[in-house]
Amino acid sequence: MNKIKRLIKKIPHSQDIYDKFRDKLNYLDFYKDKSFFKKNYMYSKPITKEKLEYEMLFEIHKLEKGFTVSTNIRPFGKDKIHKIIKDIRKYELLGFEPSFAYKLSYSVLREYLKFFEMNEWTDRDEYKTVLSFVKEKKEFKCIPVGAFDLKKEEFIDKALIDYNSFLSSRRSVRNFLDKKLTDEDIKKAVDMAIKTPTACNRQMCKIYFLKTEKSKNIIKKYAQGLSLFDLKNANYFMVTFDVSANYFVGERNQGWFNSGLVTMNFVNALHSLGIGSCCIQFGNTFTEEKKLKRELNISNSERIGVIITAGYYDEISRIPYSTRKPIEEIYRER
Repeated sequence: MNKIKRLIKKIPHSQDIYDKFRDKLNYLDFYKDKSFFKKNYMYSKPITKEKLEYEMLFEIHKLEKGFTVSTNIRPFGKDKIHKIIKDIRKYELLGFEPSFAYKLSYSVLREYLKFFEMNEWTDRDEYKTVLSFVKEKKEFKCIPVGAFDLKKEEFIDKALIDYNSFLSSRRSVRNFLDKKLTDEDIKKAVDMAIKTPTACNRQMCKIYFLKTEKSKNIIKKYAQGLSLFDLKNANYFMVTFDVSANYFVGERNQGWFNSGLVTMNFVNALHSLGIGSCCIQFGNTFTEEKKLKRELNISNSERIGVIITAGYYDEISRIPYSTRKPIEEIYRER
């Protein structure tokens, strides 16, 4: 390979030709991104279990908004309940195992019945449609769905913390204590990250803990910028998003946005548990991402958003200042 490179350099204008070729290769990744989205988004074919579940969550959330109306209350959701029923039937026809989204679909239909009964709308066609459908189905333990009243003091009191001090105390660290992360702490952090708002509550992100030595070696092979880390005690997490959750081209960047939100909540959650972390951008090529997903047995419809190194804080962490810009360079009024 080196001999070939030396020969190419001897050709007149070879560097210009190489630069143009390299640019075209870079553009190819954008084309692959487009093709990937087109192949995997919610309404592409074939239908998968995940796509149906995201579609259910999407319709459920749209229906839930109707429950939040407090003035000028009127019957709502006719098209949405028909869509949810259609998705449930399709899900069952394809023989998929009952999941959270599937059970939540039944729960929202039962909540819909209660809402119509409370408002004495039981003579309406949409009520009769749902009642007829639910009667023939199995009973599931209802999952909280619909809407509820939250008093101001209920969240204001709990929000009275010195959040600025908390945020200021978290820094990206690259050396960690020689102590194994406990399952309890990891699950606590993930549980906090789950509370991140997502587009129409579709919850398209997953957090992977690369626990085994095999998985660690795989991630180290692809992760960029690890040269300054003390890798002896480093643990690795990866945040992904599922393109199956996107329902039209306007959401092509929604996954990156959602994975960023989840990542920030996750690293803050880790910090609250005495666990330091550092985010590593995933700047790999499309081909490398495909190989990494295959080696880690990750669904093909997922994209990798961020890799995170983490571990309990060491006694001393040597970190760069990373001084932030002053507010006047960031804040704008128009």
